[in-house]
Amino acid sequence: MGKRDGLVSLLKEFFDVFALKYTDMLGLDTNIVVYMLFLIDGCKPVKQKLRRMRLDILTKVKEEVKKQWDARFIEVVKYP
Repeated sequence: MGKRDGLVSLLKEFFDVFALKYTDMLGLDTNIVVYMLFLIDGCKPVKQKLRRMRLDILTKVKEEVKKQWDARFIEVVKYP
């Protein structure tokens, strides 16, 4: 059995442990899964130039963000 076959077998064995959609992850304990960016007091944010994307990629990014937003997986945060 090769490495790939072993991984496929492991994934099949523990299928119920993995989430396939963001909506499958509801009820996660936010004490262990929330990520926060800690900023240094007095540091000014760096403004970067606008980065243009191809329309097909931009559409996919927007769809992904919408999925995460709808599942309440991400939220808007304003830092002081």
